[in-house]
Amino acid sequence: MPDFAKETDPGRAMPLAISNLTVSLGVGEGRIAVVEDVSMQVRPGEILGLVGESGSGKSVTCLAALGLLGSGWQTDGEIRLARTRIAGSMSEKALSSVRGLEAAMVFQDASASLNPIQRIGKQLTETVARLRKVGRGEAREIALDLLRRVEMPDPEERFYSYPFQLSGGQNQRVMIAVALAGRPELLFADEPTTALDVTVQSQILELIKSLRDETKMGVVFVSHDLGVVKEVCDSVAVMYAGRIVEAGSVDRVMNSPRHPYTMGLIESMPTLSGHIPDGIEGQVPSPLNRPPGCAFAPRCGRARERCRKELPIGSSDEKQSKDYVACFFPLTGDLTRAVNSEPVVRSKVANAGGEDALLELKGAACDYGTRRGLFRAISGVTLSMQKGGSLAVIGESGSGKSTIGKLMLGIEPTSEGTARFNGRPVPILGTKDHIEFTRSVQLVPQNPYLSLDPRAAIGSQIEEPLEIHGIGTRQERRTRKFELLEAVGLHPSLSDRYPHEVSGGQCQRVVIARALALRPQVLICNEATASLDVSVQARIIELLRDLHGSHNLSIVFITHDLRLARSLCDRVAVMRSGQLVELGETTATFEDPQHPYTRQLLASIPDVEAEHDQSREIAQ
Repeated sequence: MPDFAKETDPGRAMPLAISNLTVSLGVGEGRIAVVEDVSMQVRPGEILGLVGESGSGKSVTCLAALGLLGSGWQTDGEIRLARTRIAGSMSEKALSSVRGLEAAMVFQDASASLNPIQRIGKQLTETVARLRKVGRGEAREIALDLLRRVEMPDPEERFYSYPFQLSGGQNQRVMIAVALAGRPELLFADEPTTALDVTVQSQILELIKSLRDETKMGVVFVSHDLGVVKEVCDSVAVMYAGRIVEAGSVDRVMNSPRHPYTMGLIESMPTLSGHIPDGIEGQVPSPLNRPPGCAFAPRCGRARERCRKELPIGSSDEKQSKDYVACFFPLTGDLTRAVNSEPVVRSKVANAGGEDALLELKGAACDYGTRRGLFRAISGVTLSMQKGGSLAVIGESGSGKSTIGKLMLGIEPTSEGTARFNGRPVPILGTKDHIEFTRSVQLVPQNPYLSLDPRAAIGSQIEEPLEIHGIGTRQERRTRKFELLEAVGLHPSLSDRYPHEVSGGQCQRVVIARALALRPQVLICNEATASLDVSVQARIIELLRDLHGSHNLSIVFITHDLRLARSLCDRVAVMRSGQLVELGETTATFEDPQHPYTRQLLASIPDVEAEHDQSREIAQ
């Protein structure tokens, strides 16, 4: 793979060198290659971005490099971590002498990686003592120093905290401290910021860059967010169906992509300037059913007969050049992106109040009972929307976004003020009136798998709301089911499948189809695309835009991603600590934010169109 890193001390070992790596699962003739012929290098002080959709082989490659795949997996080719060659025959004892010392890994979900019943100080101290072979007292001092280095607030106090007592960003800092305990020369960071707020994400990205600058360690940064990759990485390798299809410097790949798949990923990303994401149709093929020739050919508009028969892998010289692309008909020229000056139809928009509002909150507050008394989640919120409008509600975790959705859905009552739909109070969940209310206002939740019954077929779950409300005959409900599947872009054959048999993007479309079954007037989407690949996310946003226009749906889109709000919604409401701090038209708010917090949020968003230092320019 290309050698595109900056020159460094020739006496220091290469943190990572992978040559012709193939990772397969199974035995004998039934062995299936998950990763094929992958080569890459990471030099000291280099951050390599590894990008691609779910199923491309990114995480498998990283786990193989650390010998973490377990029994049943076989690796062929060469993996070298600093001074150690990782062989499939290495014992667990030999591998444990490498992990943490020559390479370490930070996973996406820090809370799942930490022991929930052990204080973080003890976990960190034990790791330091094991890796550095020092006594408990010295290990404790090193552990505290590590917490300071990762900029943990009040490290002496947090040292005695349990993981559940820390925020997501603080737990991620603990995981980075644990990873640094053995002073590794290479850090694998697998989606380390995906679940974090934009401001916390920005802090973690700056932390990784500063630690790289301080220690000169190499970093493999796995992410599906190309804005993050452009912000933090020096180089990038794009994976698809187990192979690297393009690699090069981050500036070249992001500004002049040569592989159609790379272009598709970039075009799938919303931007702060208002680019409308254009998702890639189809999905990554399973390792069990990869097509002959180029695996991307079935989804590629440039594919020709040669692409469907031959595998474009490049020559040895090409693999060692500064740029690499595995494509017979690569793109040429710089990237140009269409900016949408009218994100959505603007005939009817949200407003701060109005007698003809479809759905509104007036002076709304919501209290939750705790052991210490009442906790006020939101206070004095006033906003409304007319029929056909679209409103984004943005802010960090704990800002009150989801509580606003709960008040609008009648899941929680207002402690003060009112929540009204069509001029009448929103009925509370569990009442008779609420059942009728659900015909007009429906929810699309963040995790589709948790909102669907794993034991029921998809089609029956789409029909269920019609049955509950006694709408139509059995045949009419069946007809409506297939109409809804078609409306959300799903094939009727999926009706008999179960949730675990379809992808995450397809599952989210099923949830949207079920929400539309009763022909509601309002759709409330709570982080409805947060866990999806950028290509799937783009298709869901496109679907919501189409439904917004064709069904005259009013949409409340709750999100922490300002780029999505920019591409979908008429107006935006900014929440902070339970208060509505800014409300206005999306374009005006993004181009001229009035509140310092809104400016801070905008400055924290890594954008595929931004230069590396844009966030600092905005912040100033």
